[in-house]
Amino acid sequence: DEQIEQLITARNEARAAKQWAEADRIRDELKAKGIILEDRSGETIWRRE
Repeated sequence: DEQIEQLITARNEARAAKQWAEADRIRDELKAKGIILEDRSGETIWRRE
């Protein structure tokens, strides 16, 4: 779970910097691991598929 949190943090940083391709790459990497992301008012919630 720590690795997942690190990837989510990196994705949020990429989004804040408007690095959309990097944010999408991280999202796709997490999805391949069975992790679903939900962006909600300033926070990202994750769950397993």
